Amino acid sequence: MTLFPIDQVRGRHLIEPQVFSLSDADIVPIEIAMTAYDGALTGAQLANIAGRPAYILLGDEGAQMLDARSGLAWEGLATADVKHVALSTYQGRGELLSMLKLDVAPNDYAGPLPIWQVKFDDTTKTRFYIDPKTAEVRSVRTRLWRVFDLAWKFHIMDVTGEDDFNSWWLRLASGAALLFALSGVGLLWFRIVARPRRRRKAVTA
Repeated sequence: MTLFPIDQVRGRHLIEPQVFSLSDADIVPIEIAMTAYDGALTGAQLANIAGRPAYILLGDEGAQMLDARSGLAWEGLATADVKHVALSTYQGRGELLSMLKLDVAPNDYAGPLPIWQVKFDDTTKTRFYIDPKTAEVRSVRTRLWRVFDLAWKFHIMDVTGEDDFNSWWLRLASGAALLFALSGVGLLWFRIVARPRRRRKAVTA
């Protein structure tokens, strides 16, 4: 589990996000965009969505999106937009294999739904999971990640797949390990301190 950097396990080397700058002349100033939020605003960010700049406004009414060039409400993403995001951010050597919009989470994804699953036919079996509203690449899954995930489940003895650190299997294994460790300390103490020494027999001529 420690042979590879965690960013490589998570597939971050396969993504090259494209960003816009707040100083770009053709976008609405963020101070003006923030006034369009319906509710108490807590944060705002400029994002690249399918090659277009958009403001994501966050607050007590949930996330709201604006086209950063027109200042109007974001119209949403089409399938072609999601494909554009996948191809423009992917840094591997494969070709796009398939795209599916999922309402049920697959085994290698545990985030919000629905989600776009984009598969590539490279040697690492890369999959992108892309948010259908913001076009954010939420997760990258590769063959290395799947091996790491299996090793992690064995490490925490997770039989349910829920990353449960408090399962009875793990508690039982931890208790047994503690018992063996204490018994080893006890045997060592008995060997060095408590064991009665043998008396040497007198040597007669």
